[in-house]
Amino acid sequence: MAQITRTLQCIVIFWPNLCVFKDIQTQKTIVYDPRRGKLYYLELTSTSSHQLAQAFSANKSEQLNLDSVLVVPTLNHNLLSVAQITRTLQCIVIFWPNLCVFKNIQTQKTIGYSPRRGKLYYLELTSTSSHQLAQAFSANKSADSEAWLWHKRPGHSSFGYLKKLLPKIFIKLSNSDFKCEVCELAKSHRVPFQISINKSPAPFMVIHSDVWDPENNKSLSDKRWFISFIDDHNRVTWICLMKSKSEVGSLFKQFHKMIATQYNFTIQVLRSDNGGEFISQELKQYLVNHGITHQTTCPYTPQQNGVAERKNRQLLEVVRASLFEAHMPSRYWGEAVIAAAYLINRLPSSALQFQTPLSVFHDAINTHTMSNLPSKVFRCTTFVHLHKPLRNKLEPRALKCVFVGYAQHQKGYRCYHPSTHKLYVTLDVIFHEHKMYYSTPEMISDEDNQGFL
Repeated sequence: MAQITRTLQCIVIFWPNLCVFKDIQTQKTIVYDPRRGKLYYLELTSTSSHQLAQAFSANKSEQLNLDSVLVVPTLNHNLLSVAQITRTLQCIVIFWPNLCVFKNIQTQKTIGYSPRRGKLYYLELTSTSSHQLAQAFSANKSADSEAWLWHKRPGHSSFGYLKKLLPKIFIKLSNSDFKCEVCELAKSHRVPFQISINKSPAPFMVIHSDVWDPENNKSLSDKRWFISFIDDHNRVTWICLMKSKSEVGSLFKQFHKMIATQYNFTIQVLRSDNGGEFISQELKQYLVNHGITHQTTCPYTPQQNGVAERKNRQLLEVVRASLFEAHMPSRYWGEAVIAAAYLINRLPSSALQFQTPLSVFHDAINTHTMSNLPSKVFRCTTFVHLHKPLRNKLEPRALKCVFVGYAQHQKGYRCYHPSTHKLYVTLDVIFHEHKMYYSTPEMISDEDNQGFL
């Protein structure tokens, strides 16, 4: 476009359903392009000087030669869809040789402009703009807002997974259409380790475990670490928060008894690193007494505990993405990691041929189905219904809270009220998923950094 306007000394005006090329001096229409679908198609007028046709012609012309034209045959999408902008905002877009202007159709008010720099036009919003143009580029206001919403609900899941889960939403969208800055900040990592192709043929034969330290950041419940237990067969993950690493032994005992009682299975192998919490005398003796083999990694070789390491990385990617986007205090990490495990257990895994861990788990074990609540955007604003004993007739019927996860042993959502430090577990809640409880970091007060009562 920049090349055409400068070469022909013309202006190009985009309407929602039409594009017109005019000579700058005479204002005579050179050519017009009717819109069909998402594209404008070139059609010459009978009185046209055919200058524009020569500009597009493959044959050389004595009157016009275009050079330095960039051709990218593999480029599938425009940097800016003028057709989408004009129809969504009901505006006109006028291209001059050195400037591009966006105007409201009815008011003729300029809502944005793009000065030309080199061979491109760069968008700049006016200070008095209504920000309509900025909203057109926002994920929540664009045609793909539903895809972005589903990307956020399960903790910034991969768009490749979402495309398989929700094909109707992504039928006209490509993975390359989405670039999430939060994911780049939260999920940046080194080249992955080589994945072992060996997998247990039955549940609970091998349990992978690891401990993570959030660097002295206490959770809302004053916990400082978490331990993960991952079933090698189906990749179902259990998370336990800890105040001290010395709790590892007792937590594994509880986990072992839960497996025996709830599922009537016996753990055969525990695989972990060489951390002191895993090689304590108490845990060693318990494993020997129950005939459980303890496999540990070689020194400085965390790759040998790859399943647990990768699972922790996946969990923390979801945690960081959730906390970064919502400007939440770091003390919410405990709630975030438990919510992340809940979601990951219900999301397809490439290690399971795109089945969910829970579906593989239930196929192998005849047991009660774990509760499955519809996923919601972590840390969004919620309004928890206050039942009659908690209010009088003139008080509000709901309490504004922040959504912090899913209950483990109840069928309900966990909503936290920072001012009173109370946690509510309920299904009587309204979600405002497009509105974060902490819209900016400055909204965080000292009370928000305190724990549960």
